[in-house]
Parts: sequence; structure tokens; C-alpha cells
Amino acid sequence: MNIKDLVNEIKNRLIIEEVIGSYIHLKKVGRNYVALCPFHHEKTPSFTVSPEKNFFHCFGCGKSGDVITFVAEIEKISFIEAVKKLAVKAGIDPSPYFSGETPKEKSLISSIQSINTEAMKFFKYCLLKSKYSKDAIRYLKSRGINSEIAKVFKFGFAPPGGSMLYKYLKSRYFTDESIFESRLVTKTSKGPIDLFRNRIIIPIMDQYGIIVGFAGRKIDDSDNSPKYINTPETPLFKKRNILFGFYQAKDSIIETKRVYIVEGYFDVISLYSRGIRNVVAPMGTAFTLEQMRLLSNKVNEIYLFFDNDNAGIKATQGTLQLILSNNLASSAMKIKIIHTPFKDPDEFIKNSQEVSEETLQKYSYDLIDFFLKVRHDEVKSGDSSTIMRFILSMFDIISLVSNVYEKEEMLRKLSEGVGVSIEVMRGEFEKYQSKKFVSRDVFISNFGKLVSGELELLIAYFVSKNHNLFDTLLSELNPDDFKDELVRYYLSFLEEYLFKEEVSEGDLNELYILESEIESRATELSRNVGTSISNEEFDTLLALYKVKRISERKKEIQKIIENVMKSNPDQELIDELLEEKQALAIEEKKIKEGRGINYLSIGGD
Repeated sequence: MNIKDLVNEIKNRLIIEEVIGSYIHLKKVGRNYVALCPFHHEKTPSFTVSPEKNFFHCFGCGKSGDVITFVAEIEKISFIEAVKKLAVKAGIDPSPYFSGETPKEKSLISSIQSINTEAMKFFKYCLLKSKYSKDAIRYLKSRGINSEIAKVFKFGFAPPGGSMLYKYLKSRYFTDESIFESRLVTKTSKGPIDLFRNRIIIPIMDQYGIIVGFAGRKIDDSDNSPKYINTPETPLFKKRNILFGFYQAKDSIIETKRVYIVEGYFDVISLYSRGIRNVVAPMGTAFTLEQMRLLSNKVNEIYLFFDNDNAGIKATQGTLQLILSNNLASSAMKIKIIHTPFKDPDEFIKNSQEVSEETLQKYSYDLIDFFLKVRHDEVKSGDSSTIMRFILSMFDIISLVSNVYEKEEMLRKLSEGVGVSIEVMRGEFEKYQSKKFVSRDVFISNFGKLVSGELELLIAYFVSKNHNLFDTLLSELNPDDFKDELVRYYLSFLEEYLFKEEVSEGDLNELYILESEIESRATELSRNVGTSISNEEFDTLLALYKVKRISERKKEIQKIIENVMKSNPDQELIDELLEEKQALAIEEKKIKEGRGINYLSIGGD
């Protein structure tokens, strides 16, 4: 079966109205289904799905296609990515049809998925039947978790023994290799040790309900172990792609067009248990582009409900900048921040007689109103430099807003909050924008002269100043792609750091040392561009780097060809090198034209 056959088989197996209905609310009218079009703004439904013809069509904007086209459009992914995603949903393994996915990799992912399913059964049995689970059940009841919620989130319990899960999995005929690859059991000199011991277990599911990993919450808060531990990443479990609770919340999110984003597992579970079903949480300390893309085409309203401490406020600002700087929020999307008198969502729930969406929205603030409230001491400090730092941090957010009317309203609120006229505030904002963005031609001209090693250092420098840029980098490159040893180590460390459940003082110290070293080495290179860079400029910087790497490799190939020709002509080797050089030239042209830098000669042949 070729890819064309695979596409046809997917369309035959999947029911188009069920797939599309998982993204938008469909209403049956006669033989067809209708809805408000997700691809353009409208008040009267003009989007139609025909089960009989197995296609969709919008009479308003003209978009039409099959189930694969719809998923590619609504998730903003390629056709091939949509085929792979829907193949899995249809119960077909797509790996044999695409290069880079070996039978071994396919077998490993399948094994881990099966192990996770069996592990869930084990954990569930231990919660219900084990003599050790009394404290776990008592704890869950103290958190207001009833049997219905426990079933929805598939709670379990890992007993205190050292290798009980391992022994169970062996009894189910799994090999040591696949068990260790699942990361649920660790291989030690003393023998296999279960990752989770004496912990409440919360399965982590992807958007299709497949268990990709687990979280373990300690029962005894007096011990010194981390409060939560997660399954380490595996070929099946990538934290940046997962929103905890999304599978359970998906229907409610689609129905209400609204989502509440909180910080932790129990924040999600507590709100869900009080009837607020459209709630999710990121998998760690940073919200990612991949997580936001799960939501961006399904919601018109986003409510951020993070902790009220400094870390929560910082996370709120970082999440806002991620959403706005990557054009993930349409001009019509409403983003609000919830701020209650309590330290976190869980405390709010415990201390509130009534918890509903209406209650939460009473505590919601527009962006500027929120920061004026939580940073009140800075605003009213009377110190001009402190107030100016606050204003500039607000400009960082306002400059990313695409709706001009909303931008003007934010400037007005900011001017009233700090006590200056709107005219003065507009003037300061104009000065900020003129300083922030250098001429694009100057930008390309300056950086286009650098060698790849210098560009690597600059990329790391800008990431160190704005961790939100790291998502953009990972969408184009991997840390291992970089040649500079310090840059490669820093980016690898940062990738692990940003997705940790809990950050230790040692982690913070190492991050500080690494970023100080990056800044020290990049000082001369960054002298003329400052510390900030827009998302578009960073995209261009990555493109320049890739072009430079290609150019340098082309020169290497040319030298190899010349040496081969002089010493021992090998026509087969020469043909291979010429073929590689030609492929690089095509890739280089594509990157230059895609970023509008094709008129530059950057490190030419």
C-alpha cells in the first residue's frame, strides 16, 4: 500500500463528522451537518459537512476539502503531518510509509504504549486493593476527589515496594529492554527499581486519550523528595506537546470556545470536580507553542489562572508574550487573567462556597489592569526609574497586540494607572518602538557578515535574554545541531530546565553561570543590537545561520572534490558530493526566498 492508498484507507475508516465535530460544534440539518466556519468570522453558519460525499465546504469563505485537509488547515500543520495524525486515529501505523521511522522505532513506541496501559491497570488495582493505599485514598478524599473524578482522571497508586511494577510487567511478558525504555523502571547495580514508589499516580494522556506517561504525587509532605515526579521523556512522551487535562476538557473547550489555563495537575482536577470542565495545564514551568496550537483554533477566550506569587506573575507575562508574539491569538480573541485573594487556584476552590465560570470571571482582569494591580508597589513607588521599568515591561506586551483599538485602550489604561497623560504615553510608546526594532536591511547586513560560530553565540545570547524565543528555535533546530560546545550544552540544559516540575537552587545557579558565560562571550557581537529582538528578527537570524552553515558545507564539499580530483579520482564519490552540493543549493535558495533574504550574498561560493 502506497501513501495514496493510505490516504484513501484513512478516509474510509474515519467518520468525517466525528473528526470535524471534535474541533467545532456541528448541528445536524437533514442529511448534512452545519456550523460556524472555523476559518473565517461569521455570525450565520455557512460551513457544511456532507457525510455522504465525505467532504466539507464553507459557502462563506470557499474553503473545502476532505477530513485530512480539514485537520491540516485547522491545526496549521502540513498535509503529511495530518496524514500521520489521522492514520493513528484510524488505527493504522503510518511509519512504514514515511522515511526516518524505522520498524525498530515503531516497535519501541508500540511497546511503550502497551506498557503504559498495563502499568495503569497495575496502579489502579493497587489503589483499590492494596493494603498500602489507605493513606493515598485518605489524601484524595481530603482533596475532594470522589469516585467519579477518580475514574475520569484514572487515578492509581504506586506501592512502596522497590520493584513491584517491574515484576508485574515481567509477568505480562514484556522484555527488560522495553520496560527500561518506558522509563517506568530504572536499571541499577542493585537490580531494577520502580520509578514511582508510595505515590498517587495520575496518568498523562495525549489529545486522543492515549496514556503517554505518568505523574506521581508524594503522599507524605514531610519527606524530602520532590512533591511531583514525571515519567522522563520517551519516544512516546514529549512534554512540550502535551496539555494536562486536554483530553478530558476537549469537548467543553470546543463547546464553550473558552479555556482556563492553570499551573498544576490538582488545579485542573479541582476545577474539573467543581464543574469547570474546560481547564488545562502545561507540563512544567513553561507554556509552549505546541501546547498553544492545541487550543488556538478552538477558543475565542483564554483565561490565565496562575499562582499569585512572583513566579506565577512571571509565568503569566511569559505566556502572554508567547501567545501574542507568535500570532497565536486572533485580533478577536479575548485574553484575561484571573487574580483572586488566594495564593493559587486550589486554595481559592477550598475557600469558596461557590465555584463556577461566573465566579472566576468576576475575578478576571484585562492585561494592563492585572499588572497595575499585582505590581502596585512599583507603580506607586514614586521612583521614576522604577515606574519607567514597569512601563517598558508593559510596552513589551502592548507592542505585540495586533488590534489597534485594543492597543490604544491598553495605552490609555496604562497612562491613567501611572498618572501621565495619554499624549505623553503615546509618545513614549512611539520612541520605544523606534528603538526596539532596527532596520531589517541593517539587521541582515550586520549579521550576514558573521561566521556560523558567531551566529550560534548570538542565537544563544538572545535566547538567554528571552526564553520564549527557545520555542521558535526548537521549531527550526535541535540543540545538538550546534557546533559550539558551550552553546550546545546551554541549549540542552535549558530544554531540560524549562520543563522541570520543580527547579532546584542548583539548577538556578547553573543556569545563571551558563547565561553569564554566554553573555560574556557575546558582548562584542551584540554591542550594536542591544538585548532584545523581535520574533520575526529571531526567525531571520535562524535563517541566516542555516544559510551560513549550508554555505560553509558547500565550500567543504568543493575542497574535497578538488582534493579527490588531484589525488585519486573517484567518479562515484565525486557524483555523490556533487549531488549533495546541488541539494544544499536548493535548500539554501528555499530558505533565502522564504525569509526574503535572497538578494543577499551570504558567504557565497
